[in-house]
Amino acid sequence: MSPRSITYALAIIRQAFNYARNFDLYCGDNPVSKVKKPSQDNRRSRFLSHEEADLLLEKLSKISPITHDISLLSLHCGLRAGEIFNLAWKDIDFDNGIILIKDTKSGKNRNAIMTKDVRTMLRKRECCTKSALVFSSRTGERITEVSRTFDRVTDALGFNNGVTDSRHKVVFHTLRHTYASWLVMSGVDLYTVQRLMGHSTVAMTERYSHLAPDHLKKAVNTFEDKIKQHRDDNIFVTK
Repeated sequence: MSPRSITYALAIIRQAFNYARNFDLYCGDNPVSKVKKPSQDNRRSRFLSHEEADLLLEKLSKISPITHDISLLSLHCGLRAGEIFNLAWKDIDFDNGIILIKDTKSGKNRNAIMTKDVRTMLRKRECCTKSALVFSSRTGERITEVSRTFDRVTDALGFNNGVTDSRHKVVFHTLRHTYASWLVMSGVDLYTVQRLMGHSTVAMTERYSHLAPDHLKKAVNTFEDKIKQHRDDNIFVTK
């Protein structure tokens, strides 16, 4: 099994023993505490370029409009698949351009900000659906997983050709990762990115810090300009 799968398995066993101990069904130490967990950095590093994103959305729109709309929402708002599937129309605030994300992975609600493309897409969907959910199955029920159409399209576009490391493969979650990457590369500070992504700690957001070299240089240049201005002002006063 992969290191991540082993970690999950150990977590389940640990929870089972903790449950048994809490209800006096077991006495003693939790055996999992004596097992060394495998370590591996399984964070995804792949994100889409703007050209790749355009190609993906264009092809999805022709094959599966609903998969296109779900993908657009993740790419432009950073939403997880589960967050998208839970969206109800009552969570959409068109007047303020805000989407309320509830029951998130961190356990805290957050607001996502609509782009113009997302607003247009949601308006079109609103006119064509009677379901309380923004995205639902043909029977009106909650969708539980992203359509395999997404994988077929990424394969057709060759995004994963020759890629053997799963961390570098383009999957649906790559869209959320791309959203954060684009924000940082645009000069958005990490604290703001953290809020938009719904990360529980800034440490989770710092993985994107390497994408902001130009932003950091700009900050130092501003710092230097202030020093130079201060020196020039002092020289002027002295004269």
